[in-house]
Amino acid sequence: MPFNFDFLSQYFTEVHFTKGALLTCAGKVENYLYYLSEGIVRFFYYNSMTDKETTVDILFPETFCLSYASFVKQEPSLLSIEALKDVTAYKIGREHLEHLIQKQEYLQIKADILEHLLIEKMQREAQFLLQSPEEIYRTLLEKDPKLIQNIPLKYIASYIGITPQALSRIRKRIF
Repeated sequence: MPFNFDFLSQYFTEVHFTKGALLTCAGKVENYLYYLSEGIVRFFYYNSMTDKETTVDILFPETFCLSYASFVKQEPSLLSIEALKDVTAYKIGREHLEHLIQKQEYLQIKADILEHLLIEKMQREAQFLLQSPEEIYRTLLEKDPKLIQNIPLKYIASYIGITPQALSRIRKRIF
């Protein structure tokens, strides 16, 4: 969902995150909505009992990014968002966004963002219900093959819901 650069530069602040940096940290309240301009991020949960991270989403440029439940409820986030590559994003604070959408002409922006987030969620759910892990991997490759090749296989495997070994077998079949 490409966004108008003039709008972004007028109301959002450009920010940069280096590979490995956290945009959102579990346990902290999400106060920003981000629009990814460049780079890739992953959403993950960390289970301290098993010392295991589970990647639940991978987002590419031209998408909105935030811990939505934390942002809306102003409660600590259950997930973290990590830059898998250097990221250029535009952020707007919660209060600033709420103030902006008080103006009738900007109320559509909130609707667009919510619609975008809902569609992404529904597509991800359908993908897991209707596609095999190999098909999900192929879909990721189609989005941006150069970028996906820079994501560690353990994160892709976690995202698909399989082991890194199973992903290696899929990759052997494809390549």
